[in-house]
This record gives sequence, C-alpha cells and structure tokens, in this order.
Amino acid sequence: MNTFKSYAGRLSLLALALPCLFSRSLQADTEVIVISATEQRESWLSSPASVELSTVPEQGILIDSAQLLNSISGVQADSRANFAQDTRLSIRGFGSRSAFGIRGLYLQQDGIPLSTPDGQGQLSSVLLDNIAQVEVLKGPLAALYGNASGGVISMYSQNPLQSALAVRMAGSEQHRQYQLHADWVSGDTSLSAALKQFDSDGYRPHSAAKKQQAQLLYRTAVAETAKLTARLDYARDPQLQDPLGLSLADWRQDPKQTNTAATLFDTEKHSRQRQLSVSLGDYQEADLWQLSSWLGDRTIGQRLAFTGSALSSAGGEVALQRRFSGVSGNYRLLQGSNYQLRAGGSVVQSEDDRQGFVNDFGQRGDMRRDQTDSADNKDVFVRMNWQPATRWQLQGGWRYSELQLAVADRYLNTENPDDSGRKGFYNQALALGLSYRITDGISGFISAGRGFESPTLAEIAYRSDGSGVNLALEASTNRQWEGGIKWQNSSTGGAAFSGSVSLFSIITDNELLVDSSAGGRTSYRNAAKTERHGAELQLNWRQNAYLRHQLSGHYLTAQFADALLDGNSLPGVARSQLQWQLAYRPWQDNTALNGTELSLHSQYRSKVYLDDANSDSAPSAVTFSVSARHSKQWQQLTLDYWLALDNITDKAYVGSVIVNQSNGRAIEPAPGRQFSAGISAGFLW
Repeated sequence: MNTFKSYAGRLSLLALALPCLFSRSLQADTEVIVISATEQRESWLSSPASVELSTVPEQGILIDSAQLLNSISGVQADSRANFAQDTRLSIRGFGSRSAFGIRGLYLQQDGIPLSTPDGQGQLSSVLLDNIAQVEVLKGPLAALYGNASGGVISMYSQNPLQSALAVRMAGSEQHRQYQLHADWVSGDTSLSAALKQFDSDGYRPHSAAKKQQAQLLYRTAVAETAKLTARLDYARDPQLQDPLGLSLADWRQDPKQTNTAATLFDTEKHSRQRQLSVSLGDYQEADLWQLSSWLGDRTIGQRLAFTGSALSSAGGEVALQRRFSGVSGNYRLLQGSNYQLRAGGSVVQSEDDRQGFVNDFGQRGDMRRDQTDSADNKDVFVRMNWQPATRWQLQGGWRYSELQLAVADRYLNTENPDDSGRKGFYNQALALGLSYRITDGISGFISAGRGFESPTLAEIAYRSDGSGVNLALEASTNRQWEGGIKWQNSSTGGAAFSGSVSLFSIITDNELLVDSSAGGRTSYRNAAKTERHGAELQLNWRQNAYLRHQLSGHYLTAQFADALLDGNSLPGVARSQLQWQLAYRPWQDNTALNGTELSLHSQYRSKVYLDDANSDSAPSAVTFSVSARHSKQWQQLTLDYWLALDNITDKAYVGSVIVNQSNGRAIEPAPGRQFSAGISAGFLW
C-alpha cells in the first residue's frame, strides 16, 4: 500500500504540473463529446465520468479486438493468438478471472448489447473494420449499466458521408484477408454493405483459422420526426483450430510448439452468428427518446482436450444453439436550463440448447449432456444531470435489475442425477459523480458508486457436494470511488495537448472462486473479498503538424482480502502497464486522403500471476512495432497502402494466461516477429 500511495502521489503532482505547464501557451480546444455516462451527449471535459476514446487503426490486419483497446489506460487487452478463444479483456481487474470469452464487462455496438443477460460476451463476431470509434467507460458510473458492468465498451459503426466503393487486400506470412465495402448515400438515407474473408495458417501447429463476415447497415429519417437504424450482422467461423495453452516450462523451452493433446483430440471450434438490430430515435430534438430491439442466434461446436467419457461428465465435445432477443428504451422525463432527468428500461433474454458428447479422439461419441439453459433479465433505471452553477456538474443514477437463471436437465441416469434448477438475483446499482471546471481547459472530478456482478449460467451449473444448480451462489457486490483531473488545450499553431489522471479504489465482496474441478465439471463458491487500488494516466500531444504522441499507463494493486488467500494478487492482472505511440507525418501538407505517416508503438507489461495461489507467473515484457502508411487521391479514386512490422525484436513473451488452469497449460504464447502489408482502392461518387 505504501508503494501505491507513493506512486499515486507522484501522479497527482504530475496531473497538477502538466496543465499549468501548457496553459500559458495553449487555448481551449473543441471538446470531445461522449454519450455513455448518462445516455446523452455531453462534454468530456465537464463530465465526472472516466471515459476514453479509441479509433480504428489505419494500418495492420484487424483480426483482434485487442488492437482497438490496448492504448486505453486501465484496460488489459490480452491477445491469445488463438482464434478458437476470444480476446481476454479486463478493466481495472473486472473480467480478469474469465477462462473464456469476456465477462464482468458490458459490451455494446451502436447501443445494442453484445453481452448476454448473465454477463458473458465476446467480440469475435463483430466486423471490426466497420467500427469508427470505441468508447470505454470506467469507474463508478459504469455500474449504472447493470449486471456485470465493471466497465463499458461501446463500439460505434462508421457513418458514410458519400457514396463509395472500396476493395481491400492484406496479408502476412500466416494471414490472408480480402474485403469489399460499398456505401450509398442520398440525403438523410444511407446504406452500407461489407464482406470480409479471413484465412490463417496460425502462429503454431494446429492453429489454422477461417472466418467469414458480412454486414448491412441502413440509416434513414422517418417522416422527418425520427431516425431509423437497422443493422444485419452475419459471422461464420467454419474452422478455428485450438493449439491449447502451454505449461510455463514448455513455453520457455519452445514458445512455438503445440501441446500433443491438441492433435490427439483434434481440438477445434466452429461457430455461426446472425443478428438483426433496429433502433428508432427522435430526429428534431436530440436525445429526447430512443427505442431499440434485437434478435439473433448463435451456433457453436467445440472439441476439448479430453474424452469426457464418464457418465457424470459434461462431455469432451460441446454443441450449443443459442437464441437471444431484447428490447430497450429511454425517455427524457424532465429538462430545464440546468437539469435533466431520464428514465428507461430493458427486457433481455437468451436460451441455450446445450449438448455434450464424448470426444472419441476427434470423433463424436455418446451423449453426456442434454439441457436447456435460460437467462432472463429485466432492468429499470433513472439518471439525472444537474448543473447547480456555471462550473459545477452533478450526475448520478439508480438501476434495479432482476435476473433469472434456469437449467432444465434432460440427461438423467444412475450416475448423472438431475441438475435442473432455478436461481434469481435481485440487485440495485447506485452512482453519483461531481465535476468542477477549474479553468476553460482544466476540470477536476470525483465519483462513487455501488455495482454488482451475478454468477453466469456456467458458474451456477454444478455443485461440489451434489447435483443440481448451485443455489448457494450469490452475486458479488463492489463499492468504488474515483477522482482525477482532465485537461484539454490547443493553440492556433497546430499544437494540442489533452489528458487525464485518475486515482481509484474498488472493494468487492463475495468474489467468485473455483471450488472444485473434475470430469469436465467446475463448481464455484463465494469466498473472496478483493481490494483494488490504482492510478491511470492518459496523454495525447500533437506537438506540431508533423508529430503526435500518445501515452497511456496504469498501476494497479489487485489483492485478495480472504482468509485463505489474504495478500495474494489476483491472477491474470498485470500490476503495471505502459503504452507509447509516436506518429510522424514528414510533409506539412498531409491530409487524410493525401499523405504519409510513420508510426512507432511500444508496450510494457509487468508479470502476471497464473492462479489464485500465485504459484507462478508469466514474466514481464517490452515490445516494439513500426508501421508506414501512404494515401493518395486522384479526383474520385483513392489509393491507400501500408506496411507493418510487429514485435521488431522477435521477443518471446506471453500474450495471455489461462487463469487457474488445473492441467498446468496456462500460457498462451504471443507471436514472434510479424511482417504484414495491405492495399486499399476506393472510388467516390
């Protein structure tokens, strides 16, 4: 704790010094506008919410959501370099214990949730190339999104300004990617269509992948009173081989190897997802009301690295069919010259038909699981915004959530009793934030709140002492506060400087831990209290017309305060992380469509523990990458091409860890040195 206080003190001094250093020569810039904190447009500088923005990289093969998020402080985006497993994301430690997919974080695209009602999610089905901006909301105000909202990741699709047709190709030693994109714009109406094909030989043996994606996005005005957005998404992964993790010893011996169990059991995954999303909102009065609805299905097949032949096992091959749907809306109840009150709610449901079979060394064997899992969530919320004086702003809200999880087991025999059951969770979230505008370009903020995270369907499925749903599990609750300083300045000469420093503290009760794991069945228990304290720094500096810097970093102490694990660090969480990116444009007349840009990116991450006992850890690492991009426009024709070299030094480092892995295969190696190139040709009309 003394180390944290010393570190936090130094960052606090830096936060005070930097704005003063630049405020004499810089003037207030146009403020960044955000939406997440209160479901309304607002000034980033005046908001007490801790929000950071990221845009899609203009070069590189975009195959991993970590590429969009690794420059944001407080976010740990671990690329598994394994297409059969989704990117591992955590924000201030939330989501760090996830063994697969993303949990503990609320995911949405264009206001439509990507998270299931029980708090699980994944980004592998999102067509990342069509994302214009990613907004990450951290801190107490994120709790107002309800269950499992330790942080909020909001993605926003591109909005075309004119009709265009583009063809893109990219490749590396392992990957090949082809894209076709078309936009049609007429007045207030636009239609975008995109197709993407991706093939990979994989970084390691038995890690080949094939991915296909398509999207239609339609926007129009309805009777000049409302705006309609409809999006149809399709994602198919016909082959995603799983090379499995390695033990720490095997990784040190040869990080490019694959565990023999991968070929023995032919571990792989295939999936398909279809979703239709429709949003309708007011057109003339901004943010007066909004109504959204969505429905879709997801099919998954996966072979795991064991047979699962025991009659009490869940099987070594998974077959899942999910149907999901929901509706949400909000309305501005009151608005005055200095206040606003908004109310809303949502009803979301998902149903999984889940079967398990014996994995007979790559062939489907006898059935070992047959059940239907369902999750139903109903939420209501109220949010307020009040400006009691010119420089003061107060935001807050309350949310009530009802979540029903149910398992209907149909696979019954003498050694596999009925595991059916139902569990309900009823929770409330509260948050309040205060911001003070110190000067035109500097503000201070503080916020506090209480949030919750219910167990998922996978976590309530089994008990360690018998059959049936684990009815003893309760939702974990967290209390957190945050304070910090933001600044944003620019000068007429092209220089600009913005950033933020924040300090935070999070206390969580009833954290979930693995109770037992045997025969493909894992049970959980509420046992742990955890404490997380940290500091975050984000700087963006446009030095002149040629040079731009971006620096982000965080320091996080995340420890158990539990009788058995007291003082141990949370597994999967790096104590410190630092990112720096330098972009150089060699000619002053560069524009978005005509110009050259060279970039250097570096990252440091400290060691990461593998399990609750802190028995071993993945070592720290520093990596470097460079890229070059050139764009040219001739009348209506645009040409864009780029080169990128990742992991310049060919550093052998750990991309991600599989927390609390009982078989010891906890290490997912990062790729070595990778060279890639791409070209895009477009026609505007």
